[in-house]
Amino acid sequence: MATKKTTTTTTRRTVSGKGWLLRASSYFALIIAAFMFLFGGIFSGAVKSVLNLIGQLFMLVGIGIPAYDYTRGKKSAWRIVYWIALAVYVFGCIFGLIRGF
Repeated sequence: MATKKTTTTTTRRTVSGKGWLLRASSYFALIIAAFMFLFGGIFSGAVKSVLNLIGQLFMLVGIGIPAYDYTRGKKSAWRIVYWIALAVYVFGCIFGLIRGF
């Protein structure tokens, strides 16, 4: 009697569009935030400010793009609030970095 040979195949998903950027930004924002919670007391001054800025910028990409996609189909008031909130967040990141030095 012949034995049946089983084969397994794996499928690989191709990543296209901006989905990979959102997932990567969210991942790195989470990693940096967790790292800063655990080891933030070790760092001080400029190093801590730069690590916080990098984490905040990753979070900006991870949150900003889906929020923009959400507001794209809404009325103009939603988009105005989005752009104001985005500008406040970016200015907060920049001035937070300046204040850290």
